[in-house]
Amino acid sequence: MSAVASVLVAMVVGLSAFWLGSNRPLAWAMNAVLAGSLLIFTCLSLQLEARRYPALMLSKLFVPAVMFGLGLSWAVVQILPLGSSAAAHPAWQVAGEALGRDTAATISINPGETRWAILRYLTAAAVLLTVYVLARSARNARIILRTFVLLAGFAALYGLTRLSLSVDKILWFDEPDRGYLTSGFINRNSAATYFGMASLAGLGLVFHQARAVLQSTSQISGREMIRKLSLAMSGLLGLDLVLFVLMLVSLLATGSRGGIGITVLALVFMLLVYSVKQQVRGRSQEGGLAWVLSIVAVAVLLLGVFELSGTRLVDRLLNQGLESDARFETYAQTLLAVRDYLFLGSGLGTFQDVFTAYRIELSPGRHVWDKAHNDYLELLLGLGLPAALLVLLSFVTLFLGAIRGFFTRHRDTHYAAIATAACVLVGLHSLVDFSLQIQANALAFALLTGLGLAQSWSTRR
Repeated sequence: MSAVASVLVAMVVGLSAFWLGSNRPLAWAMNAVLAGSLLIFTCLSLQLEARRYPALMLSKLFVPAVMFGLGLSWAVVQILPLGSSAAAHPAWQVAGEALGRDTAATISINPGETRWAILRYLTAAAVLLTVYVLARSARNARIILRTFVLLAGFAALYGLTRLSLSVDKILWFDEPDRGYLTSGFINRNSAATYFGMASLAGLGLVFHQARAVLQSTSQISGREMIRKLSLAMSGLLGLDLVLFVLMLVSLLATGSRGGIGITVLALVFMLLVYSVKQQVRGRSQEGGLAWVLSIVAVAVLLLGVFELSGTRLVDRLLNQGLESDARFETYAQTLLAVRDYLFLGSGLGTFQDVFTAYRIELSPGRHVWDKAHNDYLELLLGLGLPAALLVLLSFVTLFLGAIRGFFTRHRDTHYAAIATAACVLVGLHSLVDFSLQIQANALAFALLTGLGLAQSWSTRR
């Protein structure tokens, strides 16, 4: 049953990218129901497989879970009715005076948006926990990762088809063709984050297959090594390489300056951690010079694909530069709002409601954004400094757990490598965009992080 649950959770995450990146209330509600149901189904399946299932080691998640839970608990407090309490947002008093009656005052300026934000966070947490529990089994981990990468490959093909045919619809939704790949997403930056994470997953699988081949050929001649690599290319190694290139081409076709640049940094980070581990463990254990050459070959492949498909990115860099002035102005105004709501916050997910009072300071002609294009600033504004720090520290703890697992484990280390690189990608991209506010990206990140953590500790009973 756990194998069935593994396929289902990967399908929920993979398919979430197809309907506007799951960036609609109906999608949020459906994904929440599916994620919660899968977590229950996973618990039931483990009851049947308990005797032969690896130890869950849930204690490894205790610290980040407590920090995340405390931070999110404050968001719940923000939507509680406080009556005439001084902690309530002053807008409620103004509204009560205008209406001539008492209102249910809350800390959040928009309790409805805060409830949706809480639901999205809990959905991602449910996916991470489900994947973690299932992926404690090496078989389930393989199923989840391969299913996700295959579905991401279909999303890439769908995006490339829409782009080549200039289709002005996403499924049945009208969406003008702007000359960039978005696949099932509306925003090309969101698509870039998704295909960036998928590229990392694809590269991790390529390294895993290449490592298996190179380890078995470390003591034979160069000709025999080439023969075995050629044979491997007709199997899973070839499939993984094709999927990786497909994801990388789709990423470049988005034309997202930040998304592409940061994904390249994350890919380089993955290459570096493999290289560092190679040096620490010794070349003889990791396949010798052939393993180092495989890393160099992937680096050359990255450059080649960029040369073939990076025209859109180069055009945007030449015409618009790395960043627009309006975004920096938005950051400055958001910081002013953060200062005003420093400790209590304005309510998780309420940036658009609060920013209305600060937008007048923007330069004439600038449009108003419903996102700060910086997840950290929005989190600080919504939750306030203490709760936001707890949530951010929980993510840092997960990253440290995955990187530790990569360097301490001897097998299946590609899961932890993918997770740590995904943390780098999402962590950096969130500085200039709203990556995790698009639920398809949040669920994909939760899946890859859960896989990496699950395989960061021994699965032997």
